[in-house]
Amino acid sequence: MDASTVAARHDSPFAEPGIPPPPVMLLLIHTDFNTPVLPGLLIHEDLEDYDHGPGHVDDPAPGSKVRFVDSVPVHSYPPPPILPKRIPRSTGLSRDTLEHLTGWPKVELDRIKKRVEDLADDHLNTTVCYSDQDKKLLDLVYKMASIEFYALNNYEDHWVTETILQRHLKNTSERHKRALKAEVVAAASRTLRKRRT
Repeated sequence: MDASTVAARHDSPFAEPGIPPPPVMLLLIHTDFNTPVLPGLLIHEDLEDYDHGPGHVDDPAPGSKVRFVDSVPVHSYPPPPILPKRIPRSTGLSRDTLEHLTGWPKVELDRIKKRVEDLADDHLNTTVCYSDQDKKLLDLVYKMASIEFYALNNYEDHWVTETILQRHLKNTSERHKRALKAEVVAAASRTLRKRRT
């Protein structure tokens, strides 16, 4: 049998005709040797004694102008936020649902409403609606209300105070318009009476 017939018998393209490996090699390939697992060195066995604790820095050399600040944090991650996330504005918001949305007792909500309305009467033009108010004066009312009632600071963009103000200013501006209309009608009727007489 020549090499070409031996190669033809093997289907594998990697099979090479030739002499088979020695029997010792075959035995070694198929034998598992029991190799003992050596215990690895523990990390603390490599380290020298540590006297000072974590984050300790040795003092600078005498005469050196280098100084270390102990209060500088060693970590680089940001500190947790101090203020909690504010409560966002709810959809379908009206003055009637404020008690439900804020979770405040009715007595407390009525007290806040009364004070915010008093602040509006003192500092805002109550003859016009909320959208026509001076923004600086609105900010002043927001600030004063949030100082008096700290719970108002928990809400995003002062939406609780804004809702109270919108409703109050809508009522006062409509009352003012009705009063102006009544005054115009009364003046017109007086003028007609004078002409008839």
